[in-house]
Amino acid sequence: MTHTKPGASYAGAMFKMGALLLGVVLCTGCAAAAPPAGPSSAAATAASSGPAASSPASAAAFTLVAHRGGALVYPESSAEAFEAVGKTAFPIETDLRQLRDGTLVPLHDDVAGRTMSGVSGRPGGITVEQWAAARIRHPLGGAEGSPTTWEAMLDLYGGRNVLVPELKDTAIDPAAFADSILKRGIQDKVVVQTFSFPAARALARSGLQVLYLLRDGEEPDPASISSSGISHVGPHQDISSGYLRSLKDAGLTVWPYTVNDETTAARLRAEGADGVFTDTPWELAKQLGL
Repeated sequence: MTHTKPGASYAGAMFKMGALLLGVVLCTGCAAAAPPAGPSSAAATAASSGPAASSPASAAAFTLVAHRGGALVYPESSAEAFEAVGKTAFPIETDLRQLRDGTLVPLHDDVAGRTMSGVSGRPGGITVEQWAAARIRHPLGGAEGSPTTWEAMLDLYGGRNVLVPELKDTAIDPAAFADSILKRGIQDKVVVQTFSFPAARALARSGLQVLYLLRDGEEPDPASISSSGISHVGPHQDISSGYLRSLKDAGLTVWPYTVNDETTAARLRAEGADGVFTDTPWELAKQLGL
């Protein structure tokens, strides 16, 4: 048996304790700095140009609205896309249409065939069961996504994430929609969009935050928009710098659509836009240094 001198044993123990304490000090905050885990579902099949795991800390300075859940990264308007965006500071954007029984679902087109498999035709002819059994194609050929409903989105993200729904289907009752948001008490976390000025004005008067969408070339009077209680405007990305400034001067928040390149986003930001709608929020955040 080998014997160690008492002094050497004590010195060795003190060295180990010092090393342990140093490790604790150096590691303080490591857990907080570590990025959250990625999506737990098929959303993890996104391309390398897709999401970083962490959220953009400065998203409030220039808002990147995840258009259709990041439609160039995940299956468009899918549960997986919304799950991924829900872990970031990006507002979650989606279009809403009605199924046969009136259920509101995320879908941009007036027919399901472009983005979905297993179901086709107008949403008004699709049952809830058919919707749930369908799949959503991946933009890059990856795993297909799962359809969801607006009610499910509210249950998962309402009051936690900023939701930016567009009432795409004219059959949707703006008053009933507003009531559903107000009853949940989440109106501070919802910005509802529409191309219809009468609908935008009515929704604003009901107590919701409203984004009035403008088509390319439209330049309605900013003061009239603001005086109607509308808080946000969504112009086309080709908006002139002069009109953008007039919207800002009227006190409106301006989010142009749909911007997927750094050059356009940087120009709009420099001209005073508060953010943009984008299909690639993770990549654009990286390019802009957000």
